Amino acid sequence: MTAENQRANVAEELARSAEALRAAEALVDLGLGRDAMSRLYYALYHATLALLLVEGLEPTTHHGLLGQFGMHFIKTGRLPGDLAATLRRIQAYRESADYTRGFVLTEDECRRELDAGRAFVATARDWLRQAGFSP
Repeated sequence: MTAENQRANVAEELARSAEALRAAEALVDLGLGRDAMSRLYYALYHATLALLLVEGLEPTTHHGLLGQFGMHFIKTGRLPGDLAATLRRIQAYRESADYTRGFVLTEDECRRELDAGRAFVATARDWLRQAGFSP
């Protein structure tokens, strides 16, 4: 991947992250918590993928994304460890929301997770900006 392609791919993943985050916010406001958790996870997923692309990494599974994020950003201290916990937690909510009958999150829980997701995406964007990959 050329440096130009890498920058374009990072920018695309950040745009997808922002779009998914906006969708999650709207879905929470509509009282659609299960759908909101799915979109929130993908906001974090795309922000994480943008980070990994900077390292030349392109995981092929959700599990691989979590592992590579932990190895290259959390264990190295480049990003705070609570971000990995946030990503894992919201991924678990997404899976439960999509596949578990009777899964419910209260509006307060959804808003708390939305705040955690916003903080995750903002931290990823800040790191990318400092690394010269985001305006």
